[in-house]
Amino acid sequence: MSDLTDSLIFAATNVVLYAKNAGLVRRYWRRLGRLPDIANPRRYSERMLWRKTVDHNPQFIIFSDKLATKEFIKRRCPDLPVAHVRWVGCNPDAIPDECLQGDVLVKANHGCDFNYRVRGGRWDRSVLREKGQRWLTSVYGKLTGEWGYSQVEPKLFVEEAVGDEDAGLIEFQVRASNGTAMLGSVMGHCKTPAQWFAYLDPDGNQTLGMNDPDGSPIVPSPRALAAIEPYLRAVEYTRRLSVGVDYARFDFMWNGQDLFGGEITVYPAAGIMDPVNSQVQAATLHGWDLLQAHFLKTTHTGWTQRYADALKRRLKSRHPQSAPGNAPASLAKVEVTNPLGEE
Repeated sequence: MSDLTDSLIFAATNVVLYAKNAGLVRRYWRRLGRLPDIANPRRYSERMLWRKTVDHNPQFIIFSDKLATKEFIKRRCPDLPVAHVRWVGCNPDAIPDECLQGDVLVKANHGCDFNYRVRGGRWDRSVLREKGQRWLTSVYGKLTGEWGYSQVEPKLFVEEAVGDEDAGLIEFQVRASNGTAMLGSVMGHCKTPAQWFAYLDPDGNQTLGMNDPDGSPIVPSPRALAAIEPYLRAVEYTRRLSVGVDYARFDFMWNGQDLFGGEITVYPAAGIMDPVNSQVQAATLHGWDLLQAHFLKTTHTGWTQRYADALKRRLKSRHPQSAPGNAPASLAKVEVTNPLGEE
């Protein structure tokens, strides 16, 4: 099959995908100022859009469900603790008072930012009722096309806090593909005005800050470097958790004493942006083995199979070295002369 024929297949497939997902395409255009190549994705944001519209991996439903993710982690890594769940249900008024004692979080399992923090056993039942009912009736990720969340049965749960963002709780995030860790980060005071963030390579070497543009100097963060030992353990757990997953971000929490498994994110930042720094994008794209995606490992019929075959050919020709295990050891060493993989 010639490259011209494959290009025609991509063009026709894009027409269909644009028609089916006009709202997502418009959102992409408004956010990034260009039209996406969904059928033949080369940028990080295009791969995310491809994942939303084409690769409906049943495993993404598990990872989009906070409760199911805990069970997945327990099966894969029984030696990795997760935050203890005191109660699960579908009625905020049914949460027993004794489950709200101490420091806990009331959450919904089917989306992000569905959190109500209880400190010292102090809570407002009316606020909890309003939030819980609103969460249960919402469809998270509808506007951004985060398909996995829409398939999750909404539930509420009460989870014991493993630490406090104001008291030094640190979050690790490790991006990995099929057993290979490619890029990590460490963050403190998450989602507060005091938030700090640094990228790390899989060996724990600090590289860049979250919003550092190309050419920015590496400014070591003592707070990040002080947590290298638990970070390296998080990387090892990620290698075990990510086997069979073409790409995901694996989150962990460190409270100064214990490391806890957290969420598994398949649509980071809702999948509607590219990294600010081209080295970060290059490291991610180099390590993300799209050939391991569910859609490309599934047998189809008719036009769908012709399209899948064309994409596999193009991926193999573009990145013949992209098999698992070949991700760069250090983000700082990545060649970025062609960071988007464009031809």
